[in-house]
Amino acid sequence: MNDRSQGLNNMLENRVLIIQEDFRERVEMTEALEQAGFKVDSVQSGSDAENAVFRQKFFLVVADIDTPEFSVLDFLNRINVEAPETKIMVVSLRPLVEEAVSLMKHGAFDFVVKPLSMEQLILTARHLMSKIVDSEKAANNDADTKSLPGRKNHIEIITCDKSMLRLLNLAKRVADSTASVLIQGESGTGKELFARFVHENSKRKNMPFVALNCAALPENLLESEMFGHEKGAFTGAVARKEGKFEIAHKGTLFLDEITEMQYHLQAKLLRVIQEKVVDRLGGTQPVEVDVRIVATTNRDVKESIRQNQFREDLYYRLNTIPLVIPPLRNRIGDLKLLCDYFIQKYTKIDARDVKGMTPEAFDLLSRQKFSGNVRELENIIHRAVLLAQDELIAPEDLMMEDFQTEFSEGTYKPSVAASGEKNDVVFSDNLSSSSVENTLNTGSANAGNALNTGNTANAENTTYGGSADNSPSNVENASYSGSADDSPSNTVNDPSLTPSTHSSSNPVIHPNDHLSSSSSENKANNDNPDDFYQKMPPSSLKEMEERMIFNTLDKTQGNRTHAAQILGISVRTLRNKLNEYKEKQ
Repeated sequence: MNDRSQGLNNMLENRVLIIQEDFRERVEMTEALEQAGFKVDSVQSGSDAENAVFRQKFFLVVADIDTPEFSVLDFLNRINVEAPETKIMVVSLRPLVEEAVSLMKHGAFDFVVKPLSMEQLILTARHLMSKIVDSEKAANNDADTKSLPGRKNHIEIITCDKSMLRLLNLAKRVADSTASVLIQGESGTGKELFARFVHENSKRKNMPFVALNCAALPENLLESEMFGHEKGAFTGAVARKEGKFEIAHKGTLFLDEITEMQYHLQAKLLRVIQEKVVDRLGGTQPVEVDVRIVATTNRDVKESIRQNQFREDLYYRLNTIPLVIPPLRNRIGDLKLLCDYFIQKYTKIDARDVKGMTPEAFDLLSRQKFSGNVRELENIIHRAVLLAQDELIAPEDLMMEDFQTEFSEGTYKPSVAASGEKNDVVFSDNLSSSSVENTLNTGSANAGNALNTGNTANAENTTYGGSADNSPSNVENASYSGSADDSPSNTVNDPSLTPSTHSSSNPVIHPNDHLSSSSSENKANNDNPDDFYQKMPPSSLKEMEERMIFNTLDKTQGNRTHAAQILGISVRTLRNKLNEYKEKQ
């Protein structure tokens, strides 16, 4: 029964025991926890509770102190000896401070006064389960996680980027010192990971690592949290409380978002760093502390100093060892490593059978700006692992903004590659995505000059396929997309690509209805007006853009998402263009 690993296995079953005499309350708690995904046993007396708890392992027991034949203190003492992994949450009608203190001293996890809301019960259970699993993983460190890429110790910083490797080397070299470290970087770059990396590689690694978010607490609470207080120091201070500095004694104090700290508290923090002593609120004697400070910020500290929001002397105290973490967009070489790592991580956590991602999905990711950096990427991959219907993550599984728009409008259609069909849409250098994007954004310089000056000769001689051979004089022999089979005549005459027989749910409407099929010139060249229209040189940049869009839609069989990727524009932009052409007709 005292076997630790057996206790952990049973706890991971999410099993909760409810000890409650009242039938209605017992049923309400049972149903709420079961709907939240927990397994629940319930009993109505103390004797039933003892039989249940020693027959089956529970990670949480919710015990009503007024249950018949039930002594909470005796129950706690027995649990502490025979099932120490089990946590007890005591519920009572009587808000007695002495009783609560006594029960907490005997090992109660929490003391709650009725009425107990179901939301509070579920949140407590989830928080406790998460805390237990995390602590067990940290204690056992890693039979499971050592196999993940880049794992060398407790802290995994996945990178192959030279600047990141230099930072890690610097952090490791200074880890054993007592010098303060200031880590700067955008949100989601991994500042706390670096802080823990410094701690884990120092002589203090077996001592506390205490974290405090300076932006998460109001000013009066932050001071008490950092420096502690004496009993009676303020209303509600019913007992002495040690601050984070004292708790972190001989270890590391991690101050997150340090630039959010109130200005007058910065002066008090500076004194603690300089003098190595803490003055509790309401205290009369200073308390010596030995703490290594690691602080982080996502703001420009020097700009905060200029605006009198941050003390310059504190900055120099903290900035003994500066570490500036580059954003993910500046180390794009790490993208593949991080994707592989997060896929393996969440495949294991969520029991999924995902092996990797398609080239199209990775290409879509590689073009993102990642304003949320690694944290944003991790969330995207976690979501994709859950949504993937195959062994490889497809572009639509990433649920990027453009995909979400199409999903919500019901117009989404998986890409050719993602659906498992052969992707034979290949663009030559004459119509690469970059050249299309440049043309859509800026147009051809020759055509633009011609339009601006009114020189029709220049406009007629403008090459619209990216090759001199595509000029109007040679247009019949021009290769529009690098393949003889993709020439305008072959593409437009293919019945499967014409508007009347298009297989897509979003039919392509060609802008050629205004051409007369009875024109003698048209008949002389080709009986198909579409073919004649394609061979005519574009009269403006607008028309050039229009042709590129419709030809790309033809080649992707009407798939707007794939076409937008090739054109280098968003799906929203493509949709707006098509609506514009439709209104014009």
